[in-house]
Amino acid sequence: MSSCIDGLSLHPKSVHDAAVVLDTVTDRLVAAGDPRAAFTDVYGIVTRAVAAQVERPDGMFLEPSWISRLAGRFCERYLATFRWCEQGAAQDCGAWRIAYASASSRLALPVQNALLGFNAHINYDLVFGIHATIIEFGHDRDPRMLARLKHDHDQVNTLLRGAVVEALARLYGRHGCRMSGILHNFAPELATRVAMELLSRWRESVWTDVLALLAARRASDRAALSAGIDQRSTRVAQLLALPSLHHAHRPMLRALSSAA
Repeated sequence: MSSCIDGLSLHPKSVHDAAVVLDTVTDRLVAAGDPRAAFTDVYGIVTRAVAAQVERPDGMFLEPSWISRLAGRFCERYLATFRWCEQGAAQDCGAWRIAYASASSRLALPVQNALLGFNAHINYDLVFGIHATIIEFGHDRDPRMLARLKHDHDQVNTLLRGAVVEALARLYGRHGCRMSGILHNFAPELATRVAMELLSRWRESVWTDVLALLAARRASDRAALSAGIDQRSTRVAQLLALPSLHHAHRPMLRALSSAA
């Protein structure tokens, strides 16, 4: 059986490699009518924004080569989870297990699938991706470099903020998400504020977890931290995937429609 990742490099090394792969996967998923496209489409928006900044000599990142490598590793991790999903294999964390189960449900909204993907990719994958890239670059014992990397990590929040409205437009126009369309048309500032409150908190926790992993010297300590990261990201996924959320959307949609 063919897959949307057939023929693609599953080991992107840079943000530019990642952007190409994500655009290709999204186009193939959309053509197949696959709900998993909601996440990859929005993920691609952010990745292209990071790539644009990496290319600029006066870009926002202090360490653009590090950010680019991280983006490649980050995408490589996503492709691994996607391949497991295609093969019917078990995921290695609860957040991705729930995200892919949601994408296979007719009841899940595209914006819900996107959020579930971002939860798994940020609250679980990003912790280990940042940790591995810091180790690869040899910055784990350098407080000055860690401060520079934290600066760049925080700068991505600016790109995320700028991507929210475009993401809502894409979820509505390309994936038929009515809720996203109403938010885009009638409450873009509110949607951006709420989204960034959530994403900023997640990403700040990610850095805290990274520092804890860097400080852990025993394998048992790192294993305990990894288990805690899995548990927290899984709990968030369980909340995002609650069936009651579908019913909760309805009064919100009516209220926003009335306000227009």
